[in-house]
Amino acid sequence: MLITFDLDDTLICWQEEIPIESIQKPWYFWWLRPEPLRKGTVDIFQKLRAAGWEIGIYTTSHRSPRSIRRLFRLHGLELDSITNQDDHEKIIRHLKKKRKPSKLPSSVGSCLHVDNSEGVLMEGRKFHFRTIVIDPLDENWTSKVWQEAKRVAKMVESKQK
Repeated sequence: MLITFDLDDTLICWQEEIPIESIQKPWYFWWLRPEPLRKGTVDIFQKLRAAGWEIGIYTTSHRSPRSIRRLFRLHGLELDSITNQDDHEKIIRHLKKKRKPSKLPSSVGSCLHVDNSEGVLMEGRKFHFRTIVIDPLDENWTSKVWQEAKRVAKMVESKQK
């Protein structure tokens, strides 16, 4: 099962009041100024991974997959898939609908998508993909993601039986 996360204002938060993950980089990376990864990301990724989830990024950002992968590796995290805006445009190009979604994580096999946008939640209902919306200021966000991931895992398992 694949769970995908949005980046901006979901995992990467620039607001000063949002706690961020600390990073231990080698001295020779002194020049590197990685984007701030929201506190709790490392723990929830490890918990999801231990429960058998694959973890991916689905973002409307034009960041390169290489730079995204590097950011997460600096925190000791591996990603199973990365879909950026360039990839998304290729995915939706052949959709026959006039109004195309800003994201379509089900197209990459995602069972659950984590985002900060209510608009993506509405698109999920219309285009049939599961979304949980978390607020950037919600300190309890990892618990919400974990509870929803467990619920989705049970649903997927019951369908497979």
